[in-house]
Amino acid sequence: MGTQSRPLQHRAGVVALVALGTLVLAGLVWFADRYDDRSRQAVDLTVFAQDRYPENPEPISQVFGKYPHRQLIIQQLGDSRFRLLLQPATPEATAIDLTDIDLAHFVAAVPAYAKADADLTRVGLIDREWNRQQVRFARHSPHVHVRKGGDGFEQRALSRIDLARNCLNAGLWELILFTIEAGEERVYEHLWFTFPLGLYKMLFERVNGLSYWSHWWSLEHWTDPSGTRIPIDRIRTVEQQWPVQAKIGWDEPVAMQGEQARKRTNILTPIAATYRDWYTRPVRFTSFIPPGRYSRAHPRDTELHYLADLVGATVRRVTVIKDSHPLLEIDLAFRSSKTGEATRLILGGLDGAAIPVLPSAHSDRGWQVPLGIGNPGFFESYEQVTAHPPVQRSFYGFHLDREDRWLDHHAIGVDGPLLHWDAENPSLLHLYLLSYERHALLNHVVLTMPADLMRPAGHTR
Repeated sequence: MGTQSRPLQHRAGVVALVALGTLVLAGLVWFADRYDDRSRQAVDLTVFAQDRYPENPEPISQVFGKYPHRQLIIQQLGDSRFRLLLQPATPEATAIDLTDIDLAHFVAAVPAYAKADADLTRVGLIDREWNRQQVRFARHSPHVHVRKGGDGFEQRALSRIDLARNCLNAGLWELILFTIEAGEERVYEHLWFTFPLGLYKMLFERVNGLSYWSHWWSLEHWTDPSGTRIPIDRIRTVEQQWPVQAKIGWDEPVAMQGEQARKRTNILTPIAATYRDWYTRPVRFTSFIPPGRYSRAHPRDTELHYLADLVGATVRRVTVIKDSHPLLEIDLAFRSSKTGEATRLILGGLDGAAIPVLPSAHSDRGWQVPLGIGNPGFFESYEQVTAHPPVQRSFYGFHLDREDRWLDHHAIGVDGPLLHWDAENPSLLHLYLLSYERHALLNHVVLTMPADLMRPAGHTR
């Protein structure tokens, strides 16, 4: 009987080896396809009809969906420069080129002053990948070419194209096409696509000088680095510091203009009448989910209790490593209304001259940026991005516990600061905190700055 079983065992072994080989081969095929690094690739585009995306906060054109594009050609022109060619899907639409775009400014990266520390690098890369960067190209830009063809609408009416790396997994990008109607820019097509990860890997390694495989999981899948100690002294040197008066307008009406006005319907709890109201009950927002859209079916809880009690404020003059001129740092001390835990919100590397002077009625035009290290703004022009590459920017922003360990500001419900100088009093700096996905302004802090850090003389824009 033992002799008879040996052929059966042999056949079983062969079957197992064949199955294993098949799995290995399938894995290799999957890997080669997922990380395809050919210099020219065609990728499919995803669209959502208006009735399938009721949470869409964008102003929609009357011709939305009438000029469709369903394929994108991505071509590497050399180093980090690329061409993106939209192919029309109907005779009415035409081909549109975004050409000679330097995508080095879009890839997740950290500035050199933070890269020397492994924890700063890890947190910086995660916060960069998981915060939106939307870059606009005006119709007259030398990078925008609308081909002949179609019925002529796009040659006539295209006003701008935005390229967005959204705040989700690496490779989830968007193209948004605008036209002008009733005096405002409205979207006539919004397209989602996956930027080829093989090319993204190449860009990442070129920009950072780091192995993609050392960070790929946290870039392609959310990895919460909460508890990571943040050695701020490796980023900046404190030259001088002052305790300052910080007044929160708890009883002020919540400002809702611009982006916040458009996203009002994506607040899933009763909308706060005053800033204090955000901290008297649980607050939920509409989530942002793959491939990059809002979903009321996925409510997002917050932990705003961490910001319920402002107990102190300090401002500092700092020098960011390798930065030649002094900058500002704001340190706000909070106490949780739920646990009593002390936390600090650090906003540093701020250039006072870059912060606009505005009346409070136009606070939505203030300087805003996501928390992280060297992040670009949420919305910028291509000219702004290339003139001031993100990897050369000095801003850093963290929410830290009493041991200087990183707290997940996404989970707390904060995206970043919005700042402007007071239009009348040069000693006053207005600070608002933007909620998760910038659905709302969470508070309004007015800082009385010391004489040495007041609004720069002659700064009136």
